[in-house]
Amino acid sequence: MTTGIPYDRPVDCDVAIVGAELAGLITGAILARRGLDVVVVDKPAQIGGGGGSTLRDGYWLDGGHRDGLDVTDLQVGWSWGRVAAREAGVSVPLRPVESPLRVHLLPEFPPKQPAPVVPGDWSPRGFASLARDVFGVSEAAMPEFGKVLAALSGASPDERRAAIPQTLVQWLADGDVSPEVATAVYTMAKTVFCEYPERASAGRLMSFFGARGAEPMETGFADDAEMGGMSGLSAPFARALEASGGRLCLDHEVVEVLFDGDRASGVVALDPAQLVLELRARAVVLARPIWDVLPLLPPERVDPDTAEISRRLLDESGDGLSLQVGLERVPRVRETGEVDDHAGWNRFFVGEERSYRGGFHIPSLSSRASAPPGRHLLQCMIVRWLRADERPGWRETRASLDAARETLRAFYLDYDDCVAWEAYQWVQRPAAMAWFWAPVERHGLTLPRCPGLWLATSTFESEAGPVDICAQAGLLAARAVAEDLQ
Repeated sequence: MTTGIPYDRPVDCDVAIVGAELAGLITGAILARRGLDVVVVDKPAQIGGGGGSTLRDGYWLDGGHRDGLDVTDLQVGWSWGRVAAREAGVSVPLRPVESPLRVHLLPEFPPKQPAPVVPGDWSPRGFASLARDVFGVSEAAMPEFGKVLAALSGASPDERRAAIPQTLVQWLADGDVSPEVATAVYTMAKTVFCEYPERASAGRLMSFFGARGAEPMETGFADDAEMGGMSGLSAPFARALEASGGRLCLDHEVVEVLFDGDRASGVVALDPAQLVLELRARAVVLARPIWDVLPLLPPERVDPDTAEISRRLLDESGDGLSLQVGLERVPRVRETGEVDDHAGWNRFFVGEERSYRGGFHIPSLSSRASAPPGRHLLQCMIVRWLRADERPGWRETRASLDAARETLRAFYLDYDDCVAWEAYQWVQRPAAMAWFWAPVERHGLTLPRCPGLWLATSTFESEAGPVDICAQAGLLAARAVAEDLQ
């Protein structure tokens, strides 16, 4: 979609924003509401990008469309987002999740019979309640586990920042934590995000437990009336942007940031026919991860420290494997015979070592536009934290998803009777926020050699959660640009 964009001459505006995903749309909606002339340009033909959903036959499939370059999570911890929504003058409907977590303790993967399921939540108190049944903490070790959990959840901002470069392995070793409790902490970290908790930053896990937002956090799923899944989070800001006179220029790939002297002065983009669109702007906002920002800049404007941050963050990426399932109706839980009403996430742990094997949720129980009326959508997802040289092939990938399907059949009484269609989804790295937990200090909202340019991106340094970080970045970038241009 292109709104009022000519090709026969450069287009002048106050602010050119690269990225029609959550952060970029927030920045644009706020600045347009303040009366600035804003153009948002992006390669995908729909909003949301890698942090959104793709519409397929009436179903909104999360995981992002791959022309999008940002990354996101699938459940919202919304704090900065509420502040951003107020400044943009929009309402973002969120449906709270009353039962946020179930942990499936599988003897093997897939299980041969139904396995125990333990309810929980994402708070320190919730993880303490999972210590014995899920994390394997003995009665004798409970006081030590409680002490470690208190140290993680009660860390001060300075302690959290100092612990960012420390892996969990290092932090636990420095604290002389027993092997039993250390193993339990690793399992807890798997529950929060994904495999390989030994790679995670102790400081990032502290931030997960700490006060991470501008105000009390609301947890849930976007429930937009028009767009399902994570795209429903971006949609209100896109509508507000255009209502305030801002322009969306989609299906255009930005290839270069322009500079006039020392200051950023616009961008160059290409449409699908490679026709050139030149945007001339008083300010430029790049709403993409840092590794997609730097190639747009002249090499002499990329400082070595930022380049190294980009390289390290990109190396700490992940791919996302999903079994996307369209349901005629919600299946019944085998153990109870009742229709499943759990809208939160399920996690699969296998064996005594509690190996992480992903999990599933039913987004249509919260985001009602996710599926056509009367139908539902189930997403079974496995996130693999991969380094650049770790590239599992399709046979291994498909085997994991097939095992996940068999696990669903074991859990549900009538799974096959409910399935209207199934499809494999394999979102290539960098797709999931494995880097979000990495022991790497990230970048700020500006770059040292680029006046007039701001970064509204999920890779900036923040203690906000995986989705809320985009809201914070968009909000702070909008405030900074408005102050600069006033």
